[in-house]
Amino acid sequence: MAAIETFMKLLNDTHSTNSGLEQRIAALESQLQGLLKWQQSSGASKKKAQAATKAAKELPVSKTAVEKDPVVTVKEILLTPPTTPGSETPPLVEEEQTIIPASLPKEDLAQAETDPTQLAYQILDVIQHYGQHLDNGDQTAASAPWAGRAKFAPKVETFVVSKRPIQFILPSFPWKSVSHITASLQTVTNIQKINRIDKVTGARPDFGEELALARLDNLCRDIAKIYEFGAEVTIATDGLVFNDIVGISDDDTWNYSAELMDMAKEKGFCNIKLLRVMDLLGYTQGEELTKERYLETVNDCRKELAAQFGNADEAVAQMIKDDPDTLLTYRGFIRFLETDLRYSPIIKKGISGNQYRKAVKEVAKGMMNRAESFTKIILAKCPDYVRLSIHPSSGTVKLSIPLIPQTNGSFPKSPWHSSIAVGIDGSYTTVHSKDVRESHIPIIRDGRPYFFREKSELYDWCDQNVETEHLYPCGLLVRPKNGSEEAIRLDEDGIEKLQQLARLQPSVTVKGFANIADGNVEPRAADSA
Repeated sequence: MAAIETFMKLLNDTHSTNSGLEQRIAALESQLQGLLKWQQSSGASKKKAQAATKAAKELPVSKTAVEKDPVVTVKEILLTPPTTPGSETPPLVEEEQTIIPASLPKEDLAQAETDPTQLAYQILDVIQHYGQHLDNGDQTAASAPWAGRAKFAPKVETFVVSKRPIQFILPSFPWKSVSHITASLQTVTNIQKINRIDKVTGARPDFGEELALARLDNLCRDIAKIYEFGAEVTIATDGLVFNDIVGISDDDTWNYSAELMDMAKEKGFCNIKLLRVMDLLGYTQGEELTKERYLETVNDCRKELAAQFGNADEAVAQMIKDDPDTLLTYRGFIRFLETDLRYSPIIKKGISGNQYRKAVKEVAKGMMNRAESFTKIILAKCPDYVRLSIHPSSGTVKLSIPLIPQTNGSFPKSPWHSSIAVGIDGSYTTVHSKDVRESHIPIIRDGRPYFFREKSELYDWCDQNVETEHLYPCGLLVRPKNGSEEAIRLDEDGIEKLQQLARLQPSVTVKGFANIADGNVEPRAADSA
């Protein structure tokens, strides 16, 4: 035991001298903490502790072994076909790198497979890799410790002992922001009217939701690599909790969540489930909810939620004052409402300045009250689930998970309040669409804007016979369009531009062309450009 504690001190000293290895060291620290707990619970001998310390010291530490975030920054990500149900030729998808604990000696790795406490801590390592919490300076940082790790360890261990999938629950995915283009304008011929959009591409799920669902599903797949029963993420959609407050119709709210699950099914995200307030209140009794039933019961559900789980306004105001995480959520509500309510019938036309800001704060307080009631029902109905959150937090009672990690390390905007801007380097950034009108072009899918891509002559070769797909977590797939009757060949100019893109992006893959072998495109050397 003393040997491991000494090594932990050495690791701490290393933090101040070699910041480049910070994340790898953090992973080792976390794993050794888990080993200490395992030894205490199992009565392992001092000799085993010394063996673990020696193995950890001898473990090679590579700067590329553990990256801060693999999205658009790591060239070494492995290209592997996903297990898409029913797909004979699944598309190439780049898997997000996972921190798989490896600091135990071989004899103890075998023991970990049967020791629920140790396995639970290995699973927590994977979960923590996806989180991002506030550091001491109230700034989000991927390297900030997860304060709630100890709180959730018993929950995870309970699932391990009972040999069930780890269950996560994430209140999220309510509806698209009201600040979007009307359905009648979502066509290619009317795309010139795109300047009417301020934040999002439209009322339907788009590339932002696709990336977010992919990351949640990938979390479950990564857990399945070390735990045979895997994991599941239940999206507790809070659409009906708030939509009447901000002026979004019940019809749009239903359509958004229904299309979201259609997207998950189409993409093969089999670890994602959806839970509505009706399900939590027992209205459905396990039966499939129809749109008609949803619209019939939505008002009753709001009333029952408030009656059973609501708070007095004074209590919510006190929570905002006393609890840092509640205050952060309240401020987040204010930020997006300042934009959204200008398009909402909830706010009277013509008011501005202090009157408008006051109205926004009142709506935000109402949302906080509803949010707290929703939190209460989740805790009551799903007490054993690991709670995830899309809001920045200290991580004390939930794991804050960025759905679309940003290259600058900031916490992303949620996909239902933003659009995706794809950079020429392949990066994915959550933006308000009005901010990229001049620098990006809208990319159309199924006759509607799906995301925005940075303008570049390197994409000028794209024509009616070629289509591109930006992959999760990064990378570009280029292939002939479906339905092409004859073999498609890329000319020399197109191949040259692909090679230049391959130099800028994590990977560029081609598939199905007559004159190019399927696989990764070799980058063009910078001096030959």
